[in-house]
Amino acid sequence: MDNIPLEDQLVIDELVEFWQTNDEPRNLTAHIRGTLKQGCTSLTWFFAKVRDDLRTDKHSKYTASSVFEFRQFLEVEYRRLYQPCAERQQAEAQAKAEKERRARADFDALGKEMAKATTRAELVELGRKREKLAPYTGNKHVYENVCWCCHSRISSTIHARCLDCGWYICSSCGSCSHVCNKTYKSVFHDEAVDPFLPDFPDDI
Repeated sequence: MDNIPLEDQLVIDELVEFWQTNDEPRNLTAHIRGTLKQGCTSLTWFFAKVRDDLRTDKHSKYTASSVFEFRQFLEVEYRRLYQPCAERQQAEAQAKAEKERRARADFDALGKEMAKATTRAELVELGRKREKLAPYTGNKHVYENVCWCCHSRISSTIHARCLDCGWYICSSCGSCSHVCNKTYKSVFHDEAVDPFLPDFPDDI
């Protein structure tokens, strides 16, 4: 890396100041702790070790004979320690992007199935599958609310609309509008879904 982030450059500047004046900057420790957010503990440990050496007047551990040489040492060591962290973070970002790509593909495929679905039971089940995938797609949701019946999450990106009332169909309980005569509830037994039945036996 050519450019050192400002937060890390500040730590280097303060260590150089400490090395030069033997007077520890007031916020040095807090700034060193702040480097933990990058997820590179070896770098944070290095900064803390240099600080502790300067506190105990172990300047001789560092062969630098000038402020420029000491700064150069810190920056070279910083880049050496940060490189594997950056490579790991890049690999993690790529893995996350690939996971999101696959999740979006499956999510969109379920959406196409939802568009072809002919029964309410199919719409609810497909909505349930899309809901499980949604957190991993990276998609933003245009409309979000909660089901009036069971208070589960409702999203325009995930759920299908009821063709009768226009409300989104909850994938947890199968409800749409509380006044719609197409309101259904699913019944679970050992994680298996029974056929969807109307709320009231008289409606069968």
